[in-house]
Amino acid sequence: MTSRRSEPVSIPGLDIPRAKRYGRTRLAVLLASTAWSVARLVWFASDRRASRLEAAFAQTAPDRRLTTPGFVAIWTALSWCSSLPAAFLGGYVVERHFGLTKQPVRGWLTDQVKDLLLALAVRVPLVTAAYAVIRRRPRDWWLVLSGAAVPFAVVLSNVAPTLLMPIFNTFTPLRNAALHERIRALSERAGVTISDVYQMDMSRQSEKPNALFTGLGNSKRIVLGDTLLERFDDDEIEAVVAHELGHQVHGDIWRLIGFGAAADFAMAGLLSRLAPPVLQRTFRQTGVRRVDGVASLPVLALILTVTGFVLMPIQAAFSRALERRADRYALDLTRDGEAYARAMERLAALALADPDPPRPVVLLLYSHPPIGDRIRAAREAPTRLEPTTDDRQPIALSS
Repeated sequence: MTSRRSEPVSIPGLDIPRAKRYGRTRLAVLLASTAWSVARLVWFASDRRASRLEAAFAQTAPDRRLTTPGFVAIWTALSWCSSLPAAFLGGYVVERHFGLTKQPVRGWLTDQVKDLLLALAVRVPLVTAAYAVIRRRPRDWWLVLSGAAVPFAVVLSNVAPTLLMPIFNTFTPLRNAALHERIRALSERAGVTISDVYQMDMSRQSEKPNALFTGLGNSKRIVLGDTLLERFDDDEIEAVVAHELGHQVHGDIWRLIGFGAAADFAMAGLLSRLAPPVLQRTFRQTGVRRVDGVASLPVLALILTVTGFVLMPIQAAFSRALERRADRYALDLTRDGEAYARAMERLAALALADPDPPRPVVLLLYSHPPIGDRIRAAREAPTRLEPTTDDRQPIALSS
């Protein structure tokens, strides 16, 4: 890997200084928004603001059982409002400045409102249920909640393609019949069964090209963004889809769910041990002594934020390992390293991806290997061979 990074890669159509400016700007916005998120939690927890809000709900609600969901709803709405300026700067102003979105402000705001409504619909019942578990199982609530995270992740992965994603975008069956058959044939060669191949109006939000494999079981589908379909040739699209098939062949979605379950278990265990002493020591500022009161929510969120920072590089490294393996699978399946390299080059040029970002940034934040490394690896792969009968059989790769 070191030898590859020692030689800068040249990417047609990519303004590398501009890509590096974009990367630095995004990093600065990320750091600023993270600091702002922490500051918001500290502000809400301090001066007994959260405690007074819980008390106000307890006194005015017609039923005390409405205290927790009412508190969570207000907290969610306030968090959304206070985070909106930073989200607008990073998610719209920066993207617009660098020519990576044509979405009007009204469309962006509409998506943000949808985010808020979805967050309310999901977070209020989930957090309310979590506090009910904390009150009823004071000793092992963390074990119950971390265990429940696994089936929830499975259900969410299964319903997301049909219930959640269409809230933001329109999905239609792929109209290019020749490409549709080509992708189906590629899926059969990989031994992956899919329900269908779809295209989505990704250009509503971004000019960046992308493809994804979503769903579990009967909802499993390949989705191609219109930004990909309009700017990549069929060989390049096939290479991108082969990468997504690699994730399916290796069961990466289950690996990610398993990794998430382990992370949830560790974080919940730490939270159960750290929260009581932290609440006791900060009682004068927060007015909260017990974990089972919903006013403890901002303090618990702060603890989870800190532990999340610790786990972040581990999660990023795990994700990069899966992505490298999916790259290798795509190259073996298509036997067309040149097409894969061209696809990565086009992706870099259209998304302003820094081909060789600073190593510390990669280690901390990157869920994918630097695109320069991926291009070099593709160029070193064997070129396409003439198809044979054996080429149509599923390819089994070692872990």
